[in-house]
Amino acid sequence: MHFNLVDVALLAAFTVAVLDGLRRGFVPYASELTAFVLGLGLAFILFEPLGGLLHRSLGVATGLADFGAFLLFLAIGHAVAIAPVQRWASAAAAGIQPRLRADVFRAVSAVPAFGVAIVVSALVLSALVVVPGTPRTLVSGSALGATLAGHTTFMQPPLRTLLVPANTESRRILDSDPTSNPGEDAFYRLQFPANLMVEADAAAEDRMLQRINTARADVGVSPLRMDPVLQDAARQHSRDMYARHYFSHQTPDKKSPYDRLREARFHFVAAGENIAFAPDPDQAWTSLMHSPDHRSNIVNPDFRCVGIGAYKGVGGYEEMFTQDFADCT
Repeated sequence: MHFNLVDVALLAAFTVAVLDGLRRGFVPYASELTAFVLGLGLAFILFEPLGGLLHRSLGVATGLADFGAFLLFLAIGHAVAIAPVQRWASAAAAGIQPRLRADVFRAVSAVPAFGVAIVVSALVLSALVVVPGTPRTLVSGSALGATLAGHTTFMQPPLRTLLVPANTESRRILDSDPTSNPGEDAFYRLQFPANLMVEADAAAEDRMLQRINTARADVGVSPLRMDPVLQDAARQHSRDMYARHYFSHQTPDKKSPYDRLREARFHFVAAGENIAFAPDPDQAWTSLMHSPDHRSNIVNPDFRCVGIGAYKGVGGYEEMFTQDFADCT
């Protein structure tokens, strides 16, 4: 992850919010934060049932019905909550202010404004993450953006329903869905244009390494380092699966992951490989961690290094991931 335009925009938004909070005081932003969060929660919970009802009873297009229901519940929740919340915020301010110095209370007044900026930023980032294309890559490659989006993943499923039409989130590249954990001999043919352009996704590789080492830390296992030879082997396999239209640990000429590592002149005693295809690294990660065999590779204490290769098809196609693990003897 690197500091990019997403981080600049977030820092600017946070700064403006804090300065405005210092100017306007505690009550307006505390009221707005609470009412907006309540309205947002109501909208997330109830928009699908109402959207489905509008679609079935009135024939409204599903996407339009869902989006309309979401905005309706957001507005209703905010309108119902704002008056009592303002009374609560005024009472809270009246109770807090006498106990604090004027400069301290003024600083406290900026906290709700910062909270509003955080919630709105998380909502926008989550929307960018679920929509295929460049914005998703910018978010996953940013320092602040990826961190904030990673802590608010609960927003992404409802936003995906709202913003991404069914079956068009990314263009399918498989004739049929593979199992969640294809065996070493499983082989799936891919289906996409012969002239499809692909490109490496270094930001996705960095994101995946971060997720791997977080998972290893959670179980008390030492982190993995990215090995350049392993990474090149992983990238070659992801690229080869696109080039020769397949999804498998085995290449069309029957080379296993171990054969490929030996061809790369990589010395190992223990090694393993995970492959996945998904619209983005976070969804690929979820799929891998729900597979016991994939997860065992990720948290295997015998492994000391990893190579991660991520390639995506230009134009909204799903992304191919290869993780090659080894003991790095």
